[in-house]
Amino acid sequence: MENYCNPYTDPGYFIRKEEMKKDIRLLGIYTGFALICQILLQYIFSFALSMAGLSDLYLTNGVFQNGADIIIVLISFLLPYLVLGKSMQRVSRVKEPLALEKPIDSISFILAVVAGVGFCMLANIVTSYLTVFISLFGFELTSPDIPMPIGAAGVITTVIRVTVVAAITEELTLRGYVMGNLRKYGDRFAVIAASLVFAVMHGNLVQAPFALIAGFGLGYLSIKTGTIWTGIVIHAANNFISVAISYAMDLFSESTVNIFYVVVLYGFIAAGVVCVYLLTKRTDGIGLAEESTPLSTAEKVRAFFFNPAMLVALFYMLYLTSQYVAFNF
Repeated sequence: MENYCNPYTDPGYFIRKEEMKKDIRLLGIYTGFALICQILLQYIFSFALSMAGLSDLYLTNGVFQNGADIIIVLISFLLPYLVLGKSMQRVSRVKEPLALEKPIDSISFILAVVAGVGFCMLANIVTSYLTVFISLFGFELTSPDIPMPIGAAGVITTVIRVTVVAAITEELTLRGYVMGNLRKYGDRFAVIAASLVFAVMHGNLVQAPFALIAGFGLGYLSIKTGTIWTGIVIHAANNFISVAISYAMDLFSESTVNIFYVVVLYGFIAAGVVCVYLLTKRTDGIGLAEESTPLSTAEKVRAFFFNPAMLVALFYMLYLTSQYVAFNF
């Protein structure tokens, strides 16, 4: 841990403060560029499908859409960070930002996964109440429709796309490259920044609050267990539950599925509370390690988000978000 002295007794304090702010701003610029590249690559793929005459097939064939989306997500999410990752590491001087090593121990890993799924279930409840609350003011929040093709091929490709590919790509980029490179400046700040990017990246106000809340849990538990495999498994488990419930709606009565969902929801929340308690007993308490830095968390957040590249990405995401808000006045 670096030791930053009192600014009134340390003549180098303000120099280090500006240098750190510059580094965090540069990491924000790289992240903003990665988000912009992600958007552009998705548009390029859409244009390529149109030029190849595959747009109608993409819109009408769920299996083909799943396959195309898997390729699009893998390339548009991972490629920008693979290109910019080394530059981010040179700024942060973090050797292994992805943290893909084994967890500190198997029991802690299991406890963290159960706790994380419970945290996601809690995020679902909060998001549902928030959506209802906002609707009282005449705003209807929607989100993109996710294709759920039937048949063995449809189910398999949906599970791969939603649970495996989404979990791996989003955790590698957000909890890996973004949070991993920011941890040098404090774990709390790194979790907050990565969670905010995770939320905005979803581009709608149905998924964004969930992503923000869940992002805090995913980041926290990944740090606690020493690996982002924790976040990947939690993310995949949460998405698998959502897919399973969606398919169950076509097989069972609505009341049966609702009962099952409530049992899963509150069962994981209760188990999650217990697991968090046990996890903190096995690790170094409930808090996260904080570097002694000359910048406050608010100053770090401002440096990371208030730069040209990040602002362009954020404004586009906000525009995209506005397309999923209906006004019922």
